[in-house]
Amino acid sequence: MVVGAALAAPLPGCATLGLALNRALPDQARECPGPLVPTEEMLGDFVLQQNVRVQGEDLDWALTLVSQKRGQTLVLVGLDPFGAKLFTLTQRGTEVTVERPRGRLPLPPVNLLRDLHRTRFLRPGTPPEPGVTIVSDQAGTVRIQHAACGYNTTLVTVKEDALAAP
Repeated sequence: MVVGAALAAPLPGCATLGLALNRALPDQARECPGPLVPTEEMLGDFVLQQNVRVQGEDLDWALTLVSQKRGQTLVLVGLDPFGAKLFTLTQRGTEVTVERPRGRLPLPPVNLLRDLHRTRFLRPGTPPEPGVTIVSDQAGTVRIQHAACGYNTTLVTVKEDALAAP
């Protein structure tokens, strides 16, 4: 019995290590390149809520994305359909950090950040990205086709408020 207990003792540590590795692994290897505008160049502070759907081969992910820009910091929080937090992404300048309390996601959150940049922060006259098509309508819906990355993103603005300067 002592041998059995000795063999079983390392297993809880292995489970913890496995969970830690799962959270550290990249999100389904679908990171797609794109520009990031430094937060210093973003005008105004705001809170934005969008319903997001990402679809592609073996991918169908729906979430709510809440974004807040205040001063030099942009924060995106991804929520599942029940309101549970999937991730928190913070951008300061061009540095980005991501917290995933529940582990891997169907798509890296930085891709959603890049889509937000494509639709909100790029300067007029910026040349289009190869393999990226953006179509928007009057009702606040934006569709982004990522041909090279194999998925499409639809962002529907639910609420947008400007924030007063601190």
